[in-house]
Amino acid sequence: MRLISSKGRLNFRVIPSRLILLSIVLFIILWSVGPLYWIFITGLKTSEEVYWYPPSLIPTKPTLESLKYIFTERPFGYYLRNSTIVALSTVVISITLATLTGYGFAKFQFRGKGIWLILILLTRTVPPASLLVPFYIMGKMLGIINTHIILIAGYVYLTLPLNIWIVIGFFEQFPDELIDAAEIDGCTRIAALFRVVLPSLLPALTAVGIITFMLAWNELLYGVVLINTKNAKTLSPGLTDFFGDFHIFWNQLASAAIVAILPAIAFTVFFSRYLVAGLVRGAVKG
Repeated sequence: MRLISSKGRLNFRVIPSRLILLSIVLFIILWSVGPLYWIFITGLKTSEEVYWYPPSLIPTKPTLESLKYIFTERPFGYYLRNSTIVALSTVVISITLATLTGYGFAKFQFRGKGIWLILILLTRTVPPASLLVPFYIMGKMLGIINTHIILIAGYVYLTLPLNIWIVIGFFEQFPDELIDAAEIDGCTRIAALFRVVLPSLLPALTAVGIITFMLAWNELLYGVVLINTKNAKTLSPGLTDFFGDFHIFWNQLASAAIVAILPAIAFTVFFSRYLVAGLVRGAVKG
């Protein structure tokens, strides 16, 4: 359907549908970007302006004092460092284990493979909150409560089943003939994985890495329960520091939220570019 007819006149039947579609798109944009904009301007407001009514949509006296405060007067630098360590470690461990496990399930035949696949998937159906007590008890026994290790172990457990299933699907689509050709050239089955298969499946692993990173970066419940010290606390639990008994420091909370959002956005955008490039390159090669 064209907005201009063949005679050069407006097609008035198309205009209402286009307006409805445009209204829906604008609503979705405002719904998505609006909260982020509000967080941003709240972080730039003074403590007095935060409580103005009606609230101001543009800060009258924008200031970075709140951003400076969370790094000078609060241990937010530690939280940022801890989140980076935990998230990246989770990505590396989870992708490595998922790749090796998925390759084994996709390219090797062994007894009970279907049952094992179902059991792996069933571990993800357990609500994460119900695993907090077992994780805490095991962490207490091993002496790893209030350390990065307990969080990494928990996040790997939460992300690994889904990652395995995603990776298996890509491995099953990879031609066995290419692996057989690599073996004829002298590669072992595992060497073929690293030299032939993985370079072609880099986009898939990138997508899995993004999903894993976002879960480990944003997770709150495990961080609150298993970590109680600033030396190991991550960003999401660290945001609760701004909730006092009688007062909420909204501008400081907003500044901290901006700090928590930006690295995640940067990570996603950076690796999304590699993801798109890999998909296009794969399409050209056919």
